[in-house]
Amino acid sequence: MSDLPIRLPEGATDVVTDGPAPFVTGVRYRGPDGVLVRWEARASRRVAPAHGRGLTWWIGLLFAIGATAFVVGPIPAYTHAVGARADALTYFVGSLFFTAGGYLTYLQVVRASGRRWFGWLPRALGFWAATVQLVGTLYFNVTTFAGLLDLPADLDERVVWRPDAIGSVCFLVASAIAFAEAGHRWWSWRPGHLDWHITALNMWGSIFFGLSAIGAHIGPDGSLTSVQLANGGTFAGALCFLVGAVLTMSEGRAASSGADPGPVAPPRPRR
Repeated sequence: MSDLPIRLPEGATDVVTDGPAPFVTGVRYRGPDGVLVRWEARASRRVAPAHGRGLTWWIGLLFAIGATAFVVGPIPAYTHAVGARADALTYFVGSLFFTAGGYLTYLQVVRASGRRWFGWLPRALGFWAATVQLVGTLYFNVTTFAGLLDLPADLDERVVWRPDAIGSVCFLVASAIAFAEAGHRWWSWRPGHLDWHITALNMWGSIFFGLSAIGAHIGPDGSLTSVQLANGGTFAGALCFLVGAVLTMSEGRAASSGADPGPVAPPRPRR
């Protein structure tokens, strides 16, 4: 079974794999002692340490701070209270926290494979989710930084809206991949599992961000297609991300509820 993401012990039998083809996101097998063991890609790297807070908790915290900025940013009362420039700065700072959380998510994936800071793992679904998400956060850095500048109208669409749209598409793709990794198929219904709620909330957040990008499209006259859709989509999407991030923090304090009861295979990645 050389195509598996983990090394099986000698004498393992009844090997069954899960995951949306061609990816393997879960492996079940019976060990030499007859005990049934289950390994899940997402759960194996997100299990909290016995003491203290693990990397998952910090990922959740960073995304929670970033999402909070995007929750308050589109609220008219906040904009009126702090002014347009401070409001734009709020978005930019929030995007930096998104990027920090995105990199830690990527780091968690590559370290689970035995690397340190960077890695290329095209056969791991979690790698694609983390990488595409990280790229999306960088596009949000660009668009929110551009929002701080006094740009001519003819540059708004290319420098502000286009990175926003690309970042939203990246988030949507990344959340769909993460949802598939958690559920071991492209579509799943698993409301009894914490990881299902986290990835589903992130999926909804990405959908709302996509709607926001549609509303924020800049027309020839320099006006937005729909200010209400732009602000409402940002607010709703960020709220979904915030709840998902808080749940991620709780996931970082306890073993993943997505794993089946019983022995869990230790992380023994293939190199």
